[in-house]
Amino acid sequence: MEKPEPTNPFSAKSRQIIHLAIQLLALAFLINWCFQILAPFITPIIWAAILAVALYPLHQRLKNLLKGRGILAAILMTAVFLIFFISIVSWLGFRTGTEIKAEITSFQEGNLKIPPPSEKVKEWPLIGRKAFLLWTQLSNSVEAFLQEYPEQIKKAGNYLLDLVTSSGKAILIFLVSIIISGVFLCYAEQSAEYARKFFSRLINSSKFDISAIAAVTIRNVVRGILGVALIQSLCAGAGFYIAGIPYAGIWTVICLILAITQIGIVPVTLGVLIYIWTSGSTTTAILLTIWMIPVGLLDNILKPIMMGKGAPVPMLIIFLGSLGGFMYSGFVGLFTGAVILSLGYRLFDVWLKESEL
Repeated sequence: MEKPEPTNPFSAKSRQIIHLAIQLLALAFLINWCFQILAPFITPIIWAAILAVALYPLHQRLKNLLKGRGILAAILMTAVFLIFFISIVSWLGFRTGTEIKAEITSFQEGNLKIPPPSEKVKEWPLIGRKAFLLWTQLSNSVEAFLQEYPEQIKKAGNYLLDLVTSSGKAILIFLVSIIISGVFLCYAEQSAEYARKFFSRLINSSKFDISAIAAVTIRNVVRGILGVALIQSLCAGAGFYIAGIPYAGIWTVICLILAITQIGIVPVTLGVLIYIWTSGSTTTAILLTIWMIPVGLLDNILKPIMMGKGAPVPMLIIFLGSLGGFMYSGFVGLFTGAVILSLGYRLFDVWLKESEL
């Protein structure tokens, strides 16, 4: 009678390992394929989710006022935010575009005249003498100035063109995101339940609710950082516009960027005030200075009010998130970068300390 051949346990184990490796490889390939398909939509979906989470408390209040009609509340909120956003963008774009078109027309007709700088410009700290020299060259002859610095002008033009393209793309993404956020709010309860299940599967912990921490962090950053920055920059822009500051739209956008990155609007405010005091009327300069003082302090007043409960993240995280987001995905990254990095930092901090909010 023949003896059965002994089974090789190592051979069976090897087959299991190979089978598992093939499964993991196939799963990784499928996930990567799905990611590549969804890649063009990831940024607007993430931003839409951020907006939906931030606007959820307001949606619930409006839903109660409308006697439980959540879909109608979502539609009304989406329409209002779309109208508000389009109005602001249209005003900034129309104002800036009109001024640039007028300057180009004057240059083509040979009528572009730049007033000479005041002697006070030399007293500006650090850049006074250089600014006075360049300003004087521009006032003497714009054409000669362009011929003297052709490479610098070309680089500046290319940078501005890239910035305009990035800003246009960001505006389109934000419009799409507002619409998608409205869809999320229409199904707010289902979306919230899905988020809770996702975070529960991702981090299985009974010590803290990750979805609640994520919601609090997103709302804090959106209201306390992005919301305050938007209000402060719009107030500054209104002052620039009324005072007749050239390119008020551009300076308003720069104020928004600086406010989001936590640098503050002081650099732009100082530049504008120096300009108005050296080349404008004294009455306008006094009124604009009086207006800009409380506007510059507005973030210190609004942040404690709008941040609400919950520990805010360090300002360094906001700065790195905004700057890194801008470098990664352009203008819209200023917003998403700050929120996403703040959320990641907060979740990591809670997980590390194993504490609840």
